[in-house]
Formats: sequence, C-alpha cells, structure tokens
Amino acid sequence: MMFLVSSGGIVDFRFGILTSPGHKGIPKGIIHGMSWAIDNECYTKTFELLRFQTWLETMKPYRDTCLFVNVPDIVGNARETLQQFAKFAPDLSDWPLAFATQDGQESLEFPKSFDALFVGGTTDWKMSSSAIECIQRAQSLGKHIHIGRVNWYRRFAYFAGLPGSEEWTCDGTRQRFEGVERTMEDWAKYMARPRQAHLFVSSGDCTR
Repeated sequence: MMFLVSSGGIVDFRFGILTSPGHKGIPKGIIHGMSWAIDNECYTKTFELLRFQTWLETMKPYRDTCLFVNVPDIVGNARETLQQFAKFAPDLSDWPLAFATQDGQESLEFPKSFDALFVGGTTDWKMSSSAIECIQRAQSLGKHIHIGRVNWYRRFAYFAGLPGSEEWTCDGTRQRFEGVERTMEDWAKYMARPRQAHLFVSSGDCTR
C-alpha cells in the first residue's frame, strides 16, 4: 500500500503525492512524474466548485498520472455523500473520480460510475467490517482503493493485510506535527515490511 505525501518539494517514487487547491504551485513530484491524487478539502473548508475547476485547469498537463479526484463528501453521512457525488461528479467528469465511503454506505448502492473508492467515515466505521465490505464490493468492480487518515503502523497494517492491498494507496496528516522527513522515514519502513494476513480487530484496538 503506497502512501500519498502532502508535500510540494518531494521527489521519491516509493511514494505518491496528494494535493489540493490549497497547495501553492504544482508539487515538484507531480512535475517529475510521480503518481498523484486530488483531495477535495471538504474536511476543513466549504467546497467551491468554480475555484476547484479553475485550479484543475492548471493541473491538466499532468492528468495522465492522476489516480483520482476525490468528489465532495459529507463526513460520517453516506446518504448525503451520495447526493454530493451526484451533484458534483458531472462537473468533474474529465478526471478519474473517487467516491468517498461514509458511515452507512454498506447498506446503499455505489454511484453508477466512479474510478476509485476513497475509504473515509468516522474512525469506528472505517475500522469496522462494514468498511471492509464496501472495499470488497469496489474490488469486485475493478476500482482503485484509497484509505484516508492512515498515520501509524497499526492502522497501516490493518488495511495492508487485506487481499489486493499491494495495489492500494493511503494518506495521513502525521507530517503536519512530526515533519515530512521523519514521517516519510517511518512510512518507508511500513511499506517495506512483509505483508501480514488480515486479522480483524475492533476500532478500539486500532485508533491510531
């Protein structure tokens, strides 16, 4: 499972890049050909379609290496996230689109057309069998899988033990408080460890 780093100055092909309109300029790694993806920033601010589309125009020269654009979602609410996807996906359809899973998605249908599954939701839901069920459904459809909010080895190992995870990506915010260099050192160690068979644990065992 490959980490997507939210940093503008990194060129290291063991990793990918996660960027957003909040980045100043185009990250160096994207320019040099690293795989990358786009966050919608909905976790921290209100989504503005025109601003987002204007920024996407500047990223078009690098679209061939873009894994996905995360379509706006509502944290913890699957039904409202489906409504957000239906509202905004047509305006972003020139790009590969990620649909974000949220609490309750296990009981709902996926959108008819999307390219990647972004596993979001509250911590309890993300670490539950319901989220794994959604991942398996998306795998059966041939979708790329991305896991959000992965900062520590315990959570990395939880998902990296699932079948097919060697092709997945993940991201986290740990670098904001530990620094890019220290975080990347640890992430590189995580990715280099042998993959372990998945063992389901409760969310209380895997909060980090």
